[in-house]
Amino acid sequence: MDKSNPVDSKDSFPYPFTLAIDDSDTPWGGCTTHLAWLLLRELSYYIILGDYPLLVRLNPVVPRKTRGNAAVVIRGYSRVPQEELLEKAINLAESYSSRRPPGKGPGIALYRDVDAWRVPLLRRLYQMALRTYIPRDTIKRVARRLDLEVTGDSGVVGATVSLAALAPWDPYTYELIAYRRDEYMDRERCVERDPRLASEESLCSFANYDLLQGKLASAPGGPDPVLAGFRGRDPSCLGKLSNLLCEEPAGWVLYRSNQHTGITGEGPGSLNPRPYNYVRLKGVVKAPPRESPGGHVFVDLETGWGDVTVAFYRETGPLRDAARMLRPGDVIVVEGGVIPRSKGPTLAVDVMHVEKLAGEIHYVAPRCPRCGSRMKSMGREKGYRCEKCGFRDPSASPIPILSPRRLVPGRYTPSVSSARHLTRFNWWSPSTGFEPQTLRVDCVASYGPEPPLLAYGRSSC
Repeated sequence: MDKSNPVDSKDSFPYPFTLAIDDSDTPWGGCTTHLAWLLLRELSYYIILGDYPLLVRLNPVVPRKTRGNAAVVIRGYSRVPQEELLEKAINLAESYSSRRPPGKGPGIALYRDVDAWRVPLLRRLYQMALRTYIPRDTIKRVARRLDLEVTGDSGVVGATVSLAALAPWDPYTYELIAYRRDEYMDRERCVERDPRLASEESLCSFANYDLLQGKLASAPGGPDPVLAGFRGRDPSCLGKLSNLLCEEPAGWVLYRSNQHTGITGEGPGSLNPRPYNYVRLKGVVKAPPRESPGGHVFVDLETGWGDVTVAFYRETGPLRDAARMLRPGDVIVVEGGVIPRSKGPTLAVDVMHVEKLAGEIHYVAPRCPRCGSRMKSMGREKGYRCEKCGFRDPSASPIPILSPRRLVPGRYTPSVSSARHLTRFNWWSPSTGFEPQTLRVDCVASYGPEPPLLAYGRSSC
């Protein structure tokens, strides 16, 4: 069979599909996006894409999740029946994932069209998966009801709930990911770590270097095959950041993603703050913040769900520093995940909105009406006297003064390198209003040192 470039006509690709994969990494390496890169190469002759490959982040605090809790979704049109694509994906996932801990393993879900977001049940399932825990039994029921092809181990949950992610009206960003060559895997990653990296970023990119903590945020530190991931809003100029690599990559994928869109904090009302829910709570600070020996700050809030302890961990940097300045009576809204602890669930805060500050009052002695000097107390409820001129006033009392606060109302977020993947930064707005388009695989994925065509804005795509 001739496996040259496919014909750019949907007539040659009569089978629409949405294929989702999750949980293919292990403690010893591997990455779901890397598996998707390999799968795109395997399928490049058989498919054209109906969207960019999707990098879908889910609830960051659910148990048994992958490191970044991300699934990958491929939407497009195939020249062979969808079941053949599924078989190829299963074979590749099985050969890719090995030495898995018991109960964990890749999962794959297939929907036989490109617009799974139009299915109300799938869409509702995705929105729930951003903020709560979805049992595997629920996935089985949904798959039977909608005739989905679902196969694999623990990853079937993330794969299935991601099918309806990133509808055209959802906010989104992009990430251009470079993958390592096999011969470099035992070496330290070579990515530019100088603060000048920030100046190399154009208006299309963001959050690749943490200026506050002096850390590189675009390269991971674990054993996975990702060399670097450059995030941005405009994909056409992300390819320019490839000159920041001092290690030759094996290839690239340009993903569209829901990360750093703040989507977990949206929606009416709030979930019950029970373990593994991602919630948005409004409350009144009950007592001064408590700081642990490790530098974490804990605040007790009075909320509509009762008293809730919220934690601002040391790693969140400026967010933790803002929490130190809270005072009883302050009204705040916090977003974060509820983590089980031996002393009760704790909400780990990712975002804080300070809505109203309580007045902080301190008292000073009155001034002498005769000479203007500050008077001195003659004892409890005995009034004041002036040591300079001798004036006495038995009825004088301390004067209350409203102190200025260093904290101001507003929205506070962590530093770039400590923020969770779905947290939206104050200085960055995601894109909205995506128009689906058909794309060749080589427009978004490459298998050599150069980024794919769309990372340079090539009109040929």
